[in-house]
Amino acid sequence: MVLKQLSVILVIFLSSTIWAQSLPIRIYEGVKTNQLQCVIGSGQYLMIAHHENGIPTTVLLQTLEQGRFKIKGSLLEFYQGTNLIAQGSHFELIQRNQEDFVNWSVPEISTKIRSYEGDFELTIVKGQIQLINNVELETYLEGVVSCEGGSGHHQSYYQTQAIISRTYALAYQNRHQKDGYALCDRVHCQAYLHKRIGTTLIDSSVYSTQNIVLLDANGNYFPTFFHANCGGQTCPPEYVWNQPIEGLYSFKDTFCIHTKQATWVKNIALSKWTAFLTTKYNFPIDDSVSLALLQNFKSEDRTAFYIHPVYGIPMRDLRDEFNLKSSFFNAEIKDQQVILSGRGFGHGVGLCQEGAMKMAKEGYKYDQILRYYFPGAIISRNKTLIHE
Repeated sequence: MVLKQLSVILVIFLSSTIWAQSLPIRIYEGVKTNQLQCVIGSGQYLMIAHHENGIPTTVLLQTLEQGRFKIKGSLLEFYQGTNLIAQGSHFELIQRNQEDFVNWSVPEISTKIRSYEGDFELTIVKGQIQLINNVELETYLEGVVSCEGGSGHHQSYYQTQAIISRTYALAYQNRHQKDGYALCDRVHCQAYLHKRIGTTLIDSSVYSTQNIVLLDANGNYFPTFFHANCGGQTCPPEYVWNQPIEGLYSFKDTFCIHTKQATWVKNIALSKWTAFLTTKYNFPIDDSVSLALLQNFKSEDRTAFYIHPVYGIPMRDLRDEFNLKSSFFNAEIKDQQVILSGRGFGHGVGLCQEGAMKMAKEGYKYDQILRYYFPGAIISRNKTLIHE
């Protein structure tokens, strides 16, 4: 009788929650916690506590109901206040309607809330809670475009971002397959820090480009890497990842050079700078010629190595070591300080977001923006050519 009742409840919920392609996205990737706080932001969620041996426990959670998941031994427990409501080896939260969402927070770390639509799975992995958001692809993209692009831009930019983010998600949907999910919420998979925020312009941009992706000449997903600002010249992939990527090349970009993240300055103590160069790369600091070159380094164009390739110091290593906004900079020494005058923000490969935003502001359509940054790509809907 209990199983029959559970089956009826699941039919009621699943009949209203089956739609297009869904992706399992890991939330709070890299965050170690044995507690998660949840509040039903809107709608209804069916919570199912699964047991290794026995009948699942089901609880219907309504809008604004809240609770806390905790690890106890090998089990997950769900509390409301001090009352234990359910426990099991893992939990599911199934939404009633597509717009229903849950507010999540990590009480051990912060009270900051992150809201997501879709369904959820909670399991214990290596002694920590793993939270998976099973979300429809286009709904996921509305959150990604909002996180990656921000607000206040023109529709053709949001359409551009939606297409490259969709292409990226589909191309890399097996990145975390060994971990039991498709993608995570961090920037190396695309930032996904909250659900769609109700911005009509972003939602309509995702909807109007539904199923549109970029393909290469062989019908494979095109490499749609992107970054905040290229500083006036995009970066060859081999300068970042040690190998070229077919279809991605360096070129001058005049659209981003007067935007807010086009330039930057950072001062670093000379002793710290030279200690890194000499310790890791055996830089000949006592050599007069090398020292003279160190005093005033100019990088008019993107370069793979600092000063000269003979010293073997990759620009990307300096960016990583000193937490620089980019690997595109000049350097001069003054008053025992290394003054870095840099350009751009991010790795510089592929689409420059601030350049694309400027193009959209000037009236360029999404297909024109895509062709500018990815000239070898084919714009396709369901792998059918839609733009000549």
